[in-house]
Amino acid sequence: MKYLLLAAYVLFTQPNMFESYIIGSPSVWFDNESILSQPVTTATQDVRVYLSVGSKETPEFGKGQDMVTGAYKLASKIRQADAKNIKLELSIIDGAKHSTAFPTTLIQGLDWLYDK
Repeated sequence: MKYLLLAAYVLFTQPNMFESYIIGSPSVWFDNESILSQPVTTATQDVRVYLSVGSKETPEFGKGQDMVTGAYKLASKIRQADAKNIKLELSIIDGAKHSTAFPTTLIQGLDWLYDK
């Protein structure tokens, strides 16, 4: 499993471990999208999840996988899993490639997670 999927894996298996998650440019395609078939444990506390990907993280803009479609699929799974306790923010970062999405993800993610 790619390390960026670790946050999604923990969210699905032990959602109460953290109150806030930042998931940036997840490699949902890895291992035939196995993260999407991961069973989900229901969160018993409020959990905030910031999920983002660069708009240019697709094969159309160079080699690689379609990370944008993967992010939408992961967001859908999170929403279906626990709409009551999980607050999800999905951000497609306009003009960002995989190498440039991280700083924006970190800054905007922290701002969204802790702007209470």
